[in-house]
Amino acid sequence: MSKRQANPDGRMVQLYLPLSSLPSQRLESGARRTTEAVQDALTDGLKACGLSREVVAEELSRLTGHDISVHTLNNWAAPSKEDRPTPLQFLAALIEITGSPALAEAALRGTGYKLLTPDQVPLYELGRITAEDKARAKRKRELWDRIG
Repeated sequence: MSKRQANPDGRMVQLYLPLSSLPSQRLESGARRTTEAVQDALTDGLKACGLSREVVAEELSRLTGHDISVHTLNNWAAPSKEDRPTPLQFLAALIEITGSPALAEAALRGTGYKLLTPDQVPLYELGRITAEDKARAKRKRELWDRIG
């Protein structure tokens, strides 16, 4: 007799995919390692913003509602502290405080995703509208060709 238990209540169950069918299996091990790049971007952003780390930690605490000490901030930026990565939940606040999107760009490195600055958003939207207009005009021409 099997030790496998039947699903007595008839609810849906989770099916697991074998690892070989995951798209990420195409990548080699460590292909998305961004630890050093994120630490470098954080360090550079902290230097370039002109604020002391104490001020950055205080403002980070204020914006996020979490108690962030200067020691925590130093641990995130220290190359020797690989076991203390910058939490993603603080990314927006760090970008706002330092004025540098380099931290997000470093975290996204190699994925194909790009970050738009607020100044670039209208250009992106205009380009998207233009591409939609071209596609609509092409479809309109095809329809006119079918009619006439």
